[in-house]
Amino acid sequence: MAAPHRRRIVLSNVPLKSGESGKTEPAVEVITDDLKVEELFEGALRRVTVGTLPSVPASNEGTAPGSGIVLPGGVNVYFLELAPGAATPMHRTVSSDYVVVNEGTPTLITPKSSFSVADGKGNWDGVDETVLNPGDTAVQRGSMHAWSNKTDKWVRMLAVVVDAKPAKVTVNSKTEELGESWLQTA
Repeated sequence: MAAPHRRRIVLSNVPLKSGESGKTEPAVEVITDDLKVEELFEGALRRVTVGTLPSVPASNEGTAPGSGIVLPGGVNVYFLELAPGAATPMHRTVSSDYVVVNEGTPTLITPKSSFSVADGKGNWDGVDETVLNPGDTAVQRGSMHAWSNKTDKWVRMLAVVVDAKPAKVTVNSKTEELGESWLQTA
Protein backbone atom coordinates (compact mmCIF):
# COMPACT_ATOMS: atom_id res chain seq x y z
CA MET A 1 0.00 0.00 0.00
CA ALA A 2 1.48 3.30 -0.98
CA ALA A 3 1.31 5.90 1.74
CA PRO A 4 -1.70 8.04 0.91
CA HIS A 5 -1.38 11.79 0.70
CA ARG A 6 -2.40 13.04 4.14
CA ARG A 7 -3.08 16.61 5.13
CA ARG A 8 -3.27 18.16 8.55
CA ILE A 9 -5.65 21.07 8.99
CA VAL A 10 -4.83 23.08 12.13
CA LEU A 11 -7.18 25.76 13.47
CA SER A 12 -5.70 28.40 15.78
CA ASN A 13 -6.96 31.61 17.36
CA VAL A 14 -5.45 34.81 16.00
CA PRO A 15 -4.69 37.36 18.74
CA LEU A 16 -7.07 40.30 18.81
CA LYS A 17 -5.43 43.43 17.43
CA SER A 18 -5.26 46.48 19.62
CA GLY A 19 -7.91 48.91 18.57
CA GLU A 20 -10.50 46.26 17.73
CA SER A 21 -12.91 47.80 20.17
CA GLY A 22 -16.02 45.80 21.00
CA LYS A 23 -14.75 42.55 19.53
CA THR A 24 -14.42 39.69 22.02
CA GLU A 25 -13.74 36.67 19.82
CA PRO A 26 -10.55 36.20 17.83
CA ALA A 27 -10.36 35.35 14.16
CA VAL A 28 -9.45 31.77 13.33
CA GLU A 29 -6.38 30.95 11.29
CA VAL A 30 -6.50 27.75 9.22
CA ILE A 31 -3.16 26.21 8.26
CA THR A 32 -3.00 23.19 5.97
CA ASP A 33 0.16 21.16 5.59
CA ASP A 34 1.19 17.79 4.25
CA LEU A 35 2.07 15.15 6.82
CA LYS A 36 5.51 13.61 6.40
CA VAL A 37 6.08 9.87 6.32
CA GLU A 38 8.94 8.54 8.47
CA GLU A 39 10.25 5.08 7.57
CA LEU A 40 11.29 2.86 10.50
CA PHE A 41 12.81 -0.63 10.67
CA GLU A 42 14.11 -0.47 7.11
CA GLY A 43 10.71 0.52 5.73
CA ALA A 44 8.73 -2.24 7.48
CA LEU A 45 6.91 0.39 9.56
CA ARG A 46 5.87 3.89 8.55
CA ARG A 47 4.94 6.57 11.07
CA VAL A 48 3.05 9.73 10.17
CA THR A 49 2.94 12.21 13.06
CA VAL A 50 -0.37 14.06 13.25
CA GLY A 51 0.45 16.30 16.20
CA THR A 52 2.15 16.71 19.54
CA LEU A 53 1.27 18.40 22.83
CA PRO A 54 4.30 19.33 24.93
CA SER A 55 2.22 19.28 28.12
CA VAL A 56 -1.25 18.59 29.47
CA PRO A 57 -3.30 20.65 29.87
CA ALA A 58 -2.28 21.78 26.42
CA SER A 59 -1.43 25.33 25.47
CA ASN A 60 -3.08 26.61 22.33
CA GLU A 61 -0.32 29.19 21.84
CA GLY A 62 2.27 28.74 19.10
CA THR A 63 3.27 25.41 17.61
CA ALA A 64 4.46 22.19 19.21
CA PRO A 65 7.67 20.54 17.97
CA GLY A 66 7.79 16.97 16.74
CA SER A 67 9.27 14.23 18.88
CA GLY A 68 10.14 10.55 19.06
CA ILE A 69 7.66 7.91 20.17
CA VAL A 70 7.03 9.50 23.57
CA LEU A 71 7.00 13.27 24.09
CA PRO A 72 8.10 13.82 27.72
CA GLY A 73 5.22 15.39 29.64
CA GLY A 74 3.02 15.45 26.56
CA VAL A 75 1.07 13.60 23.89
CA ASN A 76 1.93 12.41 20.37
CA VAL A 77 -0.63 11.42 17.75
CA TYR A 78 0.51 9.59 14.63
CA PHE A 79 -0.36 6.94 12.07
CA LEU A 80 1.57 3.66 12.06
CA GLU A 81 1.71 1.55 8.91
CA LEU A 82 3.13 -1.97 9.15
CA ALA A 83 4.33 -3.71 5.98
CA PRO A 84 3.06 -7.16 4.95
CA GLY A 85 5.02 -9.89 6.75
CA ALA A 86 6.83 -7.40 9.00
CA ALA A 87 7.12 -7.20 12.79
CA THR A 88 8.49 -4.67 15.25
CA PRO A 89 10.95 -5.65 17.97
CA MET A 90 9.51 -6.53 21.39
CA HIS A 91 9.59 -3.24 23.27
CA ARG A 92 8.25 -1.13 26.10
CA THR A 93 7.85 2.64 26.19
CA VAL A 94 7.08 4.68 29.28
CA SER A 95 3.68 5.70 28.01
CA SER A 96 0.01 4.90 27.82
CA ASP A 97 -0.84 4.19 24.18
CA TYR A 98 -4.23 4.06 22.51
CA VAL A 99 -3.82 2.33 19.15
CA VAL A 100 -6.86 2.16 16.85
CA VAL A 101 -6.76 -0.19 13.86
CA ASN A 102 -7.97 1.61 10.73
CA GLU A 103 -7.10 -0.94 8.07
CA GLY A 104 -5.84 -4.54 8.08
CA THR A 105 -5.46 -7.13 10.85
CA PRO A 106 -2.31 -6.66 12.94
CA THR A 107 -1.24 -9.12 15.63
CA LEU A 108 -0.30 -7.77 19.05
CA ILE A 109 2.38 -9.97 20.63
CA THR A 110 2.98 -10.04 24.41
CA PRO A 111 5.07 -12.31 26.68
CA LYS A 112 2.97 -15.08 28.29
CA SER A 113 4.77 -14.93 31.62
CA SER A 114 7.49 -13.04 33.43
CA PHE A 115 10.92 -13.33 31.83
CA SER A 116 14.50 -12.14 32.04
CA VAL A 117 16.69 -10.28 29.57
CA ALA A 118 20.25 -11.34 28.72
CA ASP A 119 22.43 -9.59 26.14
CA GLY A 120 19.47 -7.52 24.95
CA LYS A 121 17.32 -10.58 24.20
CA GLY A 122 14.18 -11.67 26.03
CA ASN A 123 14.11 -15.17 27.46
CA TRP A 124 10.39 -15.93 27.59
CA ASP A 125 8.42 -19.15 27.61
CA GLY A 126 6.10 -18.24 24.80
CA VAL A 127 3.94 -15.34 23.73
CA ASP A 128 0.27 -14.50 23.47
CA GLU A 129 -0.89 -13.31 20.06
CA THR A 130 -4.00 -11.16 19.81
CA VAL A 131 -5.35 -10.41 16.34
CA LEU A 132 -6.98 -7.00 16.04
CA ASN A 133 -9.55 -6.01 13.44
CA PRO A 134 -10.45 -2.61 11.98
CA GLY A 135 -12.11 -0.56 14.70
CA ASP A 136 -10.39 -2.43 17.56
CA THR A 137 -8.38 -0.37 20.05
CA ALA A 138 -5.35 -1.62 21.97
CA VAL A 139 -4.57 0.21 25.21
CA GLN A 140 -0.90 -0.34 26.03
CA ARG A 141 0.19 0.76 29.50
CA GLY A 142 3.98 0.58 29.72
CA SER A 143 4.14 -3.14 28.94
CA MET A 144 6.37 -5.24 26.67
CA HIS A 145 4.77 -5.79 23.30
CA ALA A 146 5.43 -6.12 19.59
CA TRP A 147 3.33 -5.65 16.47
CA SER A 148 3.27 -8.14 13.61
CA ASN A 149 1.54 -8.17 10.25
CA LYS A 150 1.02 -11.76 9.16
CA THR A 151 -1.00 -10.79 6.09
CA ASP A 152 -0.14 -9.76 2.55
CA LYS A 153 -1.64 -6.26 2.95
CA TRP A 154 -0.39 -3.18 4.78
CA VAL A 155 -1.82 -2.46 8.24
CA ARG A 156 -2.75 1.12 9.18
CA MET A 157 -3.27 2.22 12.80
CA LEU A 158 -3.72 5.54 14.58
CA ALA A 159 -1.72 5.89 17.81
CA VAL A 160 -2.22 8.37 20.64
CA VAL A 161 0.86 8.11 22.89
CA VAL A 162 0.66 9.79 26.31
CA ASP A 163 3.75 10.22 28.48
CA ALA A 164 3.40 8.23 31.72
CA LYS A 165 5.22 7.46 34.92
CA PRO A 166 7.18 4.20 34.70
CA ALA A 167 5.46 1.06 35.97
CA LYS A 168 7.16 -0.43 39.02
CA VAL A 169 7.93 -4.04 39.90
CA THR A 170 9.46 -5.66 42.95
CA VAL A 171 12.54 -7.75 42.17
CA ASN A 172 14.25 -9.50 45.11
CA SER A 173 12.53 -7.19 47.64
CA LYS A 174 13.63 -4.10 45.71
CA THR A 175 11.27 -1.84 43.75
CA GLU A 176 12.48 -1.06 40.24
CA GLU A 177 11.05 1.16 37.54
CA LEU A 178 10.35 -0.32 34.11
CA GLY A 179 11.96 2.11 31.69
CA GLU A 180 11.98 2.14 27.91
CA SER A 181 13.38 -1.10 26.48
CA TRP A 182 13.89 -2.44 22.97
CA LEU A 183 14.84 -6.11 22.69
CA GLN A 184 16.77 -7.70 19.87
CA THR A 185 15.02 -10.25 17.73
CA ALA A 186 16.30 -13.80 18.03
